[in-house]
Amino acid sequence: MKEVNSEQILIGRSMRLVVLLSVIYALAGNAFFYISYYNAGIIDWSYLISAFLIMAFAAPIIRFFRNRHWYFPIFIFLFWIPFSVLFAFVLSKLLKLSLYDYDFGLLLVYFLVLNIMIIVLGITLGIVVNGVMVIWSKYKDKAAKQ
Repeated sequence: MKEVNSEQILIGRSMRLVVLLSVIYALAGNAFFYISYYNAGIIDWSYLISAFLIMAFAAPIIRFFRNRHWYFPIFIFLFWIPFSVLFAFVLSKLLKLSLYDYDFGLLLVYFLVLNIMIIVLGITLGIVVNGVMVIWSKYKDKAAKQ
């Protein structure tokens, strides 16, 4: 049998984390959408909630992608798309919607744009913070050697 080296293990771990985070982010985005559908007051707080979600989405990226696979979180967005569509379909079948499609459609467009911005900004924030931490540690090591 072929031995599995540590690099293959790290790649597998990083990809599992990407898929898991994609599922979690898709569930969170759809929950945000459906909660706002049933409670119109959430829409008034949507930007504050979005800022919180951006920070919450960046935290696992900062925590788990400090290794040499720092660029893997970019793939979260690619996996988030089908999971989000799948969860939206399932939730639309499970939860009762109004008879008027216009209100749902307008809210869907608003939250689709908002969720895309949240995902992109959360991933970007996580990658940028990790990059700054790497640069800072290299700078500190260089300063300690002098």
